[in-house]
Amino acid sequence: NVIARKPAGAGPRVVVTAHIDAKDNTPGALDNGTGVVVLMLLAELLENYGGQLQVELLTMNGEDHYSAQGHKEYLKAALPAIEEILLAINIDLAGLVDAKTAFSLYGCSDDTAAAIHRAMSQFQSIVEGPQWYQSDHSVFIQNGRPAVAISSNRWPDFTHTPDDDLHQVDYIQVAEIALALREVVDELNKL
Repeated sequence: NVIARKPAGAGPRVVVTAHIDAKDNTPGALDNGTGVVVLMLLAELLENYGGQLQVELLTMNGEDHYSAQGHKEYLKAALPAIEEILLAINIDLAGLVDAKTAFSLYGCSDDTAAAIHRAMSQFQSIVEGPQWYQSDHSVFIQNGRPAVAISSNRWPDFTHTPDDDLHQVDYIQVAEIALALREVVDELNKL
């Protein structure tokens, strides 16, 4: 796992995650190259961040190979202070051409859900979608932490296929996801 925190230290935090592995025999552009790129763009957008909440950017391994070793190691370290994770946001299969970015909420309080909706509503390419559990946000949900999953509203079309290449990526949407997540962080800091 690779973890970056802004500001560094302990305390209440928002964890934004993407997995760094891809299934064998698939290029992995959407699953999950775009998720990692969103984390990199968000890191840049947080360069001068000075909010009260800590933002943790986390890349984990093992999601597509089902070994989940990265998840296990992260949770082993996080469990003593798991309550400090106010929200986990997972990006997986996002930025598909000719589709919308879809977000779904899991166990969020009314205030947190309202903050997320305020931030996401600023972007026409982002809609609320159905819940799904086949990715890294599930490890947070299973440990009682609220979560958001960000994907495409057509994500099953390109899961684990040879077609998951750069021709399927809408680069503008990828950038908008990073901008939207920066807005989510700002809205959560107002709570």
